[in-house]
Amino acid sequence: MFLPSLSPSAKRLATDLVMLLAVAAAGALCTAAVYDNLQESENLRIFERRSALAGTVQAALDRDITSLVESIRGAALAAESQPDMRRLQFNQYADRLKTMHPGLAALQWQKTDETFNYPEDSAPWSMQAKVQLTEAQKDARVMVRPVGTAPFKVAIGQPGESVTAVAVTVPVYRRKPGSGNIDQFMGFMNALIHMPLLARHAIYFADQADSDLWIQDTAAPQGSGLLLSTGKAAIHTAGHDNGHPAKADYALDLEFSMRGWQLLVHPRLAQGTTGGVRQAQLALLLGLTVTAALTILLARNQINRRRSETASEHEQVLREELLAEQYRLKEVVESTGVAIWEYDLQQRFLSVSERWHVVSGYSRQELGDNVLSSWLAMVHPEDQPRISATFADLSNLQGDRFEYEYRMRQKNGQWMWVKSLAHIVARNGLGHPTKVAGINLEVTLEKEAEIRIHALNASLEAQMQEAMARSEARATLGTLIASVSHEMATPMGNSMMTASTLVAQANQFEQQMVAGTLKRSELAQFVGQVQSGNQLLLRNLERAVALLKNFRQVAADQASEQRRGFDLQQSLREILDTLAPSLKRQSHRVLLDAPEGIRMDSYPGPLGQVLINLINNAYLHAFEGMEQGEVRIRATADESHVTLVCTDNGRGIAADTLEKMFQPFFSTRIGRGGTGLGMSIVENLVKATLGGTLEVQSTVGKGTTVTIKLPRTAPEPRQEEEGA
Repeated sequence: MFLPSLSPSAKRLATDLVMLLAVAAAGALCTAAVYDNLQESENLRIFERRSALAGTVQAALDRDITSLVESIRGAALAAESQPDMRRLQFNQYADRLKTMHPGLAALQWQKTDETFNYPEDSAPWSMQAKVQLTEAQKDARVMVRPVGTAPFKVAIGQPGESVTAVAVTVPVYRRKPGSGNIDQFMGFMNALIHMPLLARHAIYFADQADSDLWIQDTAAPQGSGLLLSTGKAAIHTAGHDNGHPAKADYALDLEFSMRGWQLLVHPRLAQGTTGGVRQAQLALLLGLTVTAALTILLARNQINRRRSETASEHEQVLREELLAEQYRLKEVVESTGVAIWEYDLQQRFLSVSERWHVVSGYSRQELGDNVLSSWLAMVHPEDQPRISATFADLSNLQGDRFEYEYRMRQKNGQWMWVKSLAHIVARNGLGHPTKVAGINLEVTLEKEAEIRIHALNASLEAQMQEAMARSEARATLGTLIASVSHEMATPMGNSMMTASTLVAQANQFEQQMVAGTLKRSELAQFVGQVQSGNQLLLRNLERAVALLKNFRQVAADQASEQRRGFDLQQSLREILDTLAPSLKRQSHRVLLDAPEGIRMDSYPGPLGQVLINLINNAYLHAFEGMEQGEVRIRATADESHVTLVCTDNGRGIAADTLEKMFQPFFSTRIGRGGTGLGMSIVENLVKATLGGTLEVQSTVGKGTTVTIKLPRTAPEPRQEEEGA
């Protein structure tokens, strides 16, 4: 409102001033906008650089950790495949691992019965880390995989010098042939890892970026989880730090054998550098032209691009080193004598390692790249259907691992046994296996030894059963002798007492005759006493003669197993009469229902032993806890066979016991007088000696029925038995 009173010159001056102020204000605003944009771009650049650096450091450490842990797992697998590994072999294997992995300070094969240490003077480290190692071994046995420990200090190198270290432990098992299931725990493969040497590549890349590196075990107790520190500056929070990205720490998580690690990358900056940089940037933004600003921005972008390219090159180097490490690991596996194979189910392509050609005797040129058809031609015809069925049923496999054994013809024409341990390594979208890999082990000697052991066991078992049957027969005969002796005591004692009485009466009668005092009534009385005494003496002697006759026949049959013709009812009656003295001690009873005239040409001894064992089983097991039990023996016959049915009204037999009752040494009274051989001997006598069949039916609470069907004419003994 003051402009109308001013002169035109003043108005122009004012207008110029306003324009200058406007331009200045606009320039200031533009400069502020450019400064803000450049500052944000700088923040983003530093953040991206730090991210690429952290990724490179993490990749380097992850590669070294993965390679070392897989090598330790390989050592455990070598121990599983070579359970008889000696100390020299272990030292050679550990030497190769140490050459490939400088971070491996010591390796320990902690068997259940002894311990191998490499180097041999490195045993004290496992005692220094006993608490951490024991905790890790518990987890490793549960999860059946490598488990790392919390960090600990250990003396390595110069005397009195200690470094931070960790340990990895892997359980070692012996596995069952043919199934792959765990058979026996063999120990642990323990490895001591030198942290500074393990992280040497990560430290190098961090140092190249003028940064410090911290590695922290997040699972360790507070204040004890620091694994590595290369700087003295305070640790900052990950990410931007109050608008100063140059002071920001970048944190990454990493897994080390079931433990969580955190990597922290921190830049090294001198005191006061940040403020000077900000003032220089402000002066540069206020004084430089747009061209200079664009030039600086372009230069900054070029620097950023070059650094990104350098990071990519480092990443490529790490990948190539990882491939080389995998190749070296493959060479280590090849040196153990294991043939490696890989099979593509979709392409039907089978590739094998060089060891396969050594084992089979065929060169790579003879078999070609795809050895599927040639391998199938070398497999034994009897084993091909089983292998085909195994691969056809992979979709139903529980888990990813399986194994099988087969015979393969070598180039020299000899058959060898091969054990293959396989693993499904790839599946399609439906979960069906598409690629399988594994290793082949030659187990010819082990298989031949196993076959010889099975044959020897079968022979020993047959001889043992025969010996036990004879022993049982002698024991039964001893029982009969004791029983008949006890029963003979009564008639023989009565006979002795009657004879003594008759002698005394005869002496008295003679004295009366000499004295002349004998009366007619006394003569008649003496004659009557002599008659009654003689009758009593005759009855007792007849009873003793009958017992001896039955016992003599049964004992002869039991002792000799002589084949002869006999009447079935008479033979069964003789056996029951012989058993009667021992059976009458209990209130149970045995009933026989067998018609006369059933003639047999067989072995009455084994038949009697079968009957005695069945009756004893009923008295010992079926009637346990019962007041009165009853065993019924019924015999029927046709023209060629005799059927014996032995039924009791006892407790019955449970289904699980019924399935095992014919197994040798199985008894529900082991430790209480039972041997577990009774029914096994019965089955052997009925089937092998008498040539019959045996069937048992039982209902718990209602009793048991044993049905035996025998030929009336026993089969001829086997040729080897006749020669014996």
